[in-house]
Amino acid sequence: MTPEYRIEVENHIKEYFQSYDDIKEIVNIKCEETFTDLGVVINVWNVKTENEAYWVVEGEDTPMNLYTQNGHYFSADEAYSFHMGLMQRLEKRRQDEFKHIIEEIPLDIEHLKSINRKLNMASEKLSIHLEPEEFQAIGLLCRESLIDLSKELCNRNPELVSEKGLKKSDFKGVANAFIDYYIPGSENSELRNYSRKMVDSAWSYNSTIVHSQNKKYPDAKIALLFTCTTISLLENLFFKHLGFDQELACSECGSLQVEFIEYEEDKIKQVCKKCDNEDFITFAEK
Repeated sequence: MTPEYRIEVENHIKEYFQSYDDIKEIVNIKCEETFTDLGVVINVWNVKTENEAYWVVEGEDTPMNLYTQNGHYFSADEAYSFHMGLMQRLEKRRQDEFKHIIEEIPLDIEHLKSINRKLNMASEKLSIHLEPEEFQAIGLLCRESLIDLSKELCNRNPELVSEKGLKKSDFKGVANAFIDYYIPGSENSELRNYSRKMVDSAWSYNSTIVHSQNKKYPDAKIALLFTCTTISLLENLFFKHLGFDQELACSECGSLQVEFIEYEEDKIKQVCKKCDNEDFITFAEK
């Protein structure tokens, strides 16, 4: 333990104790024992206050915590063993409750196998303990997912790609062309504008992650969220293009909770489940 580290930890312990209103002023601090048997360096500090004694455990990849010496933990070894056991249980609980980041938003991309696989890889890789190079790798996976989406869009409409002179690897160019194609008209001008900004944000921010060596966990998480949101956005614009936003609604209350009953050969009765209003839909003769 270097003198600098000792001074830093002692100051941290003093600040830590100040957060407890019922603990008296510290009168003595010393590092009682250092443990390395679990492959990490863990220090147990003997801390005396005006009226009580405590063990403080801290070290690599473990949060600082204190344990009273009065009647509970009689040795540094006992405090260390209890602390590491507690941390392992908390880590196991965290793993059991782990939720992929891509579960935080609806993706609607189960049919896009390669994109789904890459985003799951990035989500599983994402951890607060990663090195900068590994955060860069997450940005690269996200960017590859966007390029895969670009290729998928091109395969859906090769005529549009040929007409616009687009390259499959040009994600921003392809995405913006399909935004114009999926949601044309003045009534969609605001949505087109927001969609283009989302496309630009996802691509630009992932490029920043890939080329930067000082990004941290929140940066990589934001990049992944931008990517997932953009992919889901393009898919839902596609659904809008197919007419999924044109469901028949009740003419009285506007509810979409309606059922259809055959009334006559060329007529169907639409009954609202909310207000019981009845509408009749007539089919034009062919």
